[in-house]
Amino acid sequence: MLGLLSVISVFSFIPILVKAKGLSYSYLFFKHLILLILGFVIMYGIHKVPTKVFSKLSKLLFYASVVLLVLTMFLGESVNGADRWLKIPFVPFSFQTSDFAKLALIIYLSRQLVKRKKDFQKFDIVFKHILLPVGITMFLILPSNLSTAVLVGFIGFVMMVLAKVPWKWIGASFGAAVAGFSLLLLISSVAPEALPRVETWRSRIVKMFGDEETMNPQENMQVNNALAAIKNGAMTADSPFPGKGPGNGVLKHYIPEAYADFYFAALIEEGGLPMAIVVIMLYMWLFFRFIKTGLASPNEFATYLAVGIGIMMMSQVMVNMLVSTKLMPVTGQNMPLLSMGGTSAWFTCIAFGIVLGISREQEKTTKSSSKSDSTKNEIKTDIENAIA
Repeated sequence: MLGLLSVISVFSFIPILVKAKGLSYSYLFFKHLILLILGFVIMYGIHKVPTKVFSKLSKLLFYASVVLLVLTMFLGESVNGADRWLKIPFVPFSFQTSDFAKLALIIYLSRQLVKRKKDFQKFDIVFKHILLPVGITMFLILPSNLSTAVLVGFIGFVMMVLAKVPWKWIGASFGAAVAGFSLLLLISSVAPEALPRVETWRSRIVKMFGDEETMNPQENMQVNNALAAIKNGAMTADSPFPGKGPGNGVLKHYIPEAYADFYFAALIEEGGLPMAIVVIMLYMWLFFRFIKTGLASPNEFATYLAVGIGIMMMSQVMVNMLVSTKLMPVTGQNMPLLSMGGTSAWFTCIAFGIVLGISREQEKTTKSSSKSDSTKNEIKTDIENAIA
């Protein structure tokens, strides 16, 4: 349902992209549609892979993500002043290595939280196998994308809490993260060229909490247009029906990322509050199914994996909504399966496919146990009849 909605909405939200890049509506529409269809094919293929395979490959996937993040730092394509994208050789596609790194870290942490469960009281074990991998991933993502680095830390924090890692180690890691970030800010103040993105972070925070009357409206154009779009979608006496209707949005012509980072604002302008509620409920339903699938699995690795993927999805959704409504500084996080995200949609589909695979294995286990119980009952009946 989210995929079908994205096909319709993205076609409506891309006029500024058409003007800026000189591309046709039909080209962008079919590109998004084909990428989405391929994503669902990938999802189907991934759901056939046994969960234990991901457990065995967890270290390899994590090490590969570290290598890719390092390559992105030096060879990545610059987008909005940040090196976030790595070109795939021999094909006309690039991808955000942070998307792969988030998923790889979740798989790796799920494995380590199960494997090191008996050693949680030993700081050296927890640091080496749990805290350090989270810290490395955050550090490599941080220079180009602060919000994704924070989300990685948040996902790791929630998974450690669920696994009952001692709070003293979690608190120590949080303090170290704050100290490390403060050190980076200090270094940037002395040598601004070392971390050029720090000034961007500072300016966005200032715009978020600054006085609107003294601020240049041009500097806060994206957020102001997003709020205006939400207002346009309201139900009033002059406009008794919520939203402007599909294709009738006005502010999408002035919001540079209406099809991605400000998707929620563009959605409310055209669909109104009812459509926003529908989308929120779809995500909540999906999140509930992820948690239910994880908790129902007898395999602890699968439990952490499903819950971690659910947290990853909902954190992205929440950030997109909070940015669109000016409840947090502007940052780039897509709405999973809804935004026009290119190859990022494939990583979302891979993640969903993993959870579907966990659910499939539960269904097979349930059926086999039911058959086993039925066979036992038949044998029991035959024995009772023979005795009679």
